[in-house]
Amino acid sequence: MKRSLIALAAAALSTFASAAVVTIDDFNGPDVNQLSAALNTTATVTDAVRTSSITVLAGPADGNGAYLTIGSNTFPTGLLEVANASGRDSEIMTSWALAGGVLPANAINVAFFLEVIMSDGNPTDLEFLLDGGSVASFSIAPNTENQPVSFGLDATQVAMLSNGGTLGLKINGAVGWDLTLDSFGFSYDLPKSVPEPTSLALVGMALLAGAATRRRKA
Repeated sequence: MKRSLIALAAAALSTFASAAVVTIDDFNGPDVNQLSAALNTTATVTDAVRTSSITVLAGPADGNGAYLTIGSNTFPTGLLEVANASGRDSEIMTSWALAGGVLPANAINVAFFLEVIMSDGNPTDLEFLLDGGSVASFSIAPNTENQPVSFGLDATQVAMLSNGGTLGLKINGAVGWDLTLDSFGFSYDLPKSVPEPTSLALVGMALLAGAATRRRKA
């Protein structure tokens, strides 16, 4: 009986966390229609949501074989797709205006969050930037399919991002890499409130009642 009551008290006094997500981009639009560039050049487009660019690093000296596509021209729609032909390598850069305070002040377990639809057999390198400065670097494992992927951030990184600015995501991989994303943002937890005094009093009464019961039985 005592152990049960102690367990009850511990459960009542515990602080649990509830999960939440802030979506930065769901890639539903505006459309980026197979943005491509010639070798050693960069093509860039800016719309109401983001600035997107592709830089071709290796491959034939033409404008074919490396593409960035966002929005309704993806299948199914609402994705960011990068496709590099064999022997072609490109670097993708996408940036957004990040408002200050997008993360609650009491957020815990903050992470970058990606819905990965497809990552081919090459590892994919990610670098997150704020106002042009590097915040963190991670990688997506080869052959990741239809999985949410998160990359945890420390307190210093969270503090930087909480101030807002231009948030950038740079993506690259081995020659011929392909990647498809469904959404991008932050995941975090919010601690629940500590039990009210009334709840604490009820737990105390339960413990006292249990003690009295044990004395009577003794």
